[in-house]
Amino acid sequence: MLQKEGAQVSYHDPLLPIHWKRRKYDLQMKRSELEKLDEYDCVVIVTDHSDYDYKRIVREARLVVDTRNATKGIDSPKVVRC
Repeated sequence: MLQKEGAQVSYHDPLLPIHWKRRKYDLQMKRSELEKLDEYDCVVIVTDHSDYDYKRIVREARLVVDTRNATKGIDSPKVVRC
């Protein structure tokens, strides 16, 4: 939906280097590295891998939307939990 509205969308998943057709979507995206997080308008957490340093993500990102409660225990006004 975001791409259809013109947004530039990236993703990172340590287990998925290329995001091809899944279910009904064909995103054809290559994984982005977790660098320059401050350049993104928003970082959305949709899975909670133990590989991630969530404190670093919150510290470097402008805004974090956490759909998995991965940032539990991190107190920051930049985090929106849903």
